[in-house]
Amino acid sequence: MEVPKTTSEQCDRPCTDSPRNCVFDFKLEMLTSDNDGMRADGRVRSVLAYNRQIPGPPIVICEGDTLVVKLTNNINGNMTNMDGSSDVTTLHFHGIREKTRPWSDGVPFVSQCPITPEGQSHPKNENPSPFPYGFNTDKDGAPPGTYWYHSHVGAQRTNGAYGALIIKEKGKDTYIDKILVLQEWYESSTNQVPVSILINGNGRTGEYIYTGVDAEITKHLKGKGGSFQLKKNKYFDRNNFKTNYEECIINEPGKTYRFRVIGAISQNFPLRLSIDDHKFTAIAMDSRNIEPVPDLTDLWLAAGERYDIVVQTKAKYKSFLPYMIRVFGYTNQHNHAAGSLCTIAWLLYPGQTIDYKHVTDSACTGFHPSSPLRTLNPVPNNYKAWNNRIKYPHLKNSSKTGDIFITDLRAKIQEPTIKTNLADTQYIEFDGNITFNGLRMTYPRVPFLLQNPADETDRCTTKTPANYSCQNVLQEPWAKDHWAEIVLVNKNDGAASHPIHQHGGWYWVVGEDKYDNSITANRDFIMDKDQKCLGGCLPQNFINPPAKDTIQVPPNGYVILRTPLDNPGTWIFHCHINYHVTIGMAMVLQIGEPEDWCTKHLHQNVPCKTPPPPPGGGPTTIHWFLGMENAERCVNPGTEVTFNWVTDDHNVIKELTEAQYDSCNVTGYDHAHYVGNANWTAPMLNGHGPETFYFACGRFPNATGIGDHCYNGGMKAKIHVRSDCTISVCTA
Repeated sequence: MEVPKTTSEQCDRPCTDSPRNCVFDFKLEMLTSDNDGMRADGRVRSVLAYNRQIPGPPIVICEGDTLVVKLTNNINGNMTNMDGSSDVTTLHFHGIREKTRPWSDGVPFVSQCPITPEGQSHPKNENPSPFPYGFNTDKDGAPPGTYWYHSHVGAQRTNGAYGALIIKEKGKDTYIDKILVLQEWYESSTNQVPVSILINGNGRTGEYIYTGVDAEITKHLKGKGGSFQLKKNKYFDRNNFKTNYEECIINEPGKTYRFRVIGAISQNFPLRLSIDDHKFTAIAMDSRNIEPVPDLTDLWLAAGERYDIVVQTKAKYKSFLPYMIRVFGYTNQHNHAAGSLCTIAWLLYPGQTIDYKHVTDSACTGFHPSSPLRTLNPVPNNYKAWNNRIKYPHLKNSSKTGDIFITDLRAKIQEPTIKTNLADTQYIEFDGNITFNGLRMTYPRVPFLLQNPADETDRCTTKTPANYSCQNVLQEPWAKDHWAEIVLVNKNDGAASHPIHQHGGWYWVVGEDKYDNSITANRDFIMDKDQKCLGGCLPQNFINPPAKDTIQVPPNGYVILRTPLDNPGTWIFHCHINYHVTIGMAMVLQIGEPEDWCTKHLHQNVPCKTPPPPPGGGPTTIHWFLGMENAERCVNPGTEVTFNWVTDDHNVIKELTEAQYDSCNVTGYDHAHYVGNANWTAPMLNGHGPETFYFACGRFPNATGIGDHCYNGGMKAKIHVRSDCTISVCTA
């Protein structure tokens, strides 16, 4: 019997009926945050939004359903000037295995060519809009749970291109569901200073917000900590807030509510959640059920992680003000005194009244509890906390206070072959250059999944030297009931606790540890302990180990993963800190061979029209047109920058003074127009410090020399040349 097609609204329902085909139409656009549905923290800045919402529309379906999301790319040239990425896009369902549809995983140059803007011409393998993404929950390995979706191109998810994806279990609901999507929010798309936290797209900024210089922003993005200073917030008006905090309404006091908490976090900015005068129990993480962890006071999430927590609401509760759901994060994971951000959502019981003038202050008053805590999944960068953690099975004792880490959690289901059927073991080290084993990932013009036979010309080999850029592919056989073991080694004690995400399915965490500073836990040290048992073997647990698809790897420590080899395809494996994956902290896990993979309607062996982005800089493009947003870039010395335009009504004046740039004064420069691109190569610094160069269109100056295209058309660009620029997006 054919399953009927239904609209998105009809799919969020009690899951007591037959499966449905759930069809969603998404349009991704570049907009500004002065529109309803995407006001974020109340400041006006450029954003990316699905269907004019941040987060995008929640996708809520039932176990057994088939999902289709028809994605239309309506990004204009402004976006490329906003964050430095191209105007193409893709859509990734984070956590979905896509067992019969690896072509729908949504990773450009891995599983597909990126989607061009609506109406653009394209060769037969350049995917036009709308592109049909989707899965069947039963066939494609998507059990009931909390997932999310996001763009997998450049910094698009950082700027708003993300949303919740929920698969509800068949039968009657055990809990009343609430969704909390958490994201740190930045000054702008080109200024990566964190200024606020959003819950379900809602937040506020206070009287002061953070500002920072280039070097500190770069430290923050690299995960090594940045220091920021407070400045007056020009948008602050206590009597005229443009936004409100999220409201979680408790309509049935005394009932048990499930909060599906999604870490849609962009950079190295883990967030902590707590609820005033309420404890909670964790029942699932990354869409997989775990043995319940009761009476928690706090929960931390890193980029990409999800947790289901249940809250027994109060039958008797306080009058007047509602309770606060508090979300908090440090601007510097290595120096907590350097600053923090915080926000709230209201937990609103009947009869309580919200204070709509409330705003969290810059000191995060009330967010630093002094009483003993039971904290799940804290950032694993503190050896003392790690060594004194609550271990399994003692975490079941709710009177025990302290920190609980992933290694001590247990899955609900035992995997019968996880211990015995091992294909091989790989050791992957993270170093200070933000790479896997010193290799920076590059991508082919023909996506890996669409190569037949595989093109291995530019692939990394065992002879590839460190600090090299190549196509880093880990090949494994397609072998049902067999497993590959991957040991992740984070050798730098001052590094980020990199949240590593695997596409195409979960891995099972069978081992994890952290060492004190007297030991340097590098790849050689871990391999010796593992293979030769020098000083003791690496302990492993095969009794109900927890499943994850994203895990923080302790600095000066390791994590041992086992991933099943039952899902043929090419699956990216990467750090989920957006800056890190952009600069090449990734590899591809290839399971099986091209003849094993399903590519459906996508053509094999046809190069994408859009070239893959290079890691760590390279040629950049600035789209040059009337009405553009001022462009800003950060490039390495020697990088070629291209100004691209279609009509013959423009030009580029190179290397203006800062004063001329600010005023658009083009007196004494060429005002003629010409056709085509203009190229500029960043000079070598030759021992000098960073430099900034200024550009503008010189067309149609008025009597005082102010160029119309520059002043009224936005046609100007600022390019920073620095030796430590590792992406083409400006970070200041």
